[in-house]
Amino acid sequence: MDLIINDIVWWKISLNSLINSWVPGIVTFFLGLWFSKISDRRKLRQELKNSILKLFIPIFNASEKITLKQAEDTKNEMRITLNVYRNTYPKLLNKKSLQKLLNILNEDIMIHDL
Repeated sequence: MDLIINDIVWWKISLNSLINSWVPGIVTFFLGLWFSKISDRRKLRQELKNSILKLFIPIFNASEKITLKQAEDTKNEMRITLNVYRNTYPKLLNKKSLQKLLNILNEDIMIHDL
C-alpha cells in the first residue's frame, strides 16, 4: 500500500501537526513546572529570612538592655524555626552552615556587664 494519495505525503502532515501543536504545549508545561519550583524555593528562603528578622529586630533594635528571658526566648524560637525548615525542606539550607548555627544556638547565653 502506498502512503501517497493525490500527491500528499500524509506522514509528513501528521508529523508537522504534531510538532506545531503538541510539542510547544508540552515544552511550556515542563518549563512552567521548572519555574514554579524555582519560584517556590525563592519564596521559602524569603519567608525564612522574614521569620528570622521578625525574631531578632525587636530584641536587638530596641537600643536598650534586654533581659535574659527575652534573649533565651529569641534563641529558642530561632532554633525551633531552623529545625522546622530543616525537617520540612531539607535541601533549602546549607547543611554545614545550618549545623554551625544550631551549635551556636545550643550554647548557653553569656552575660557581660558593661
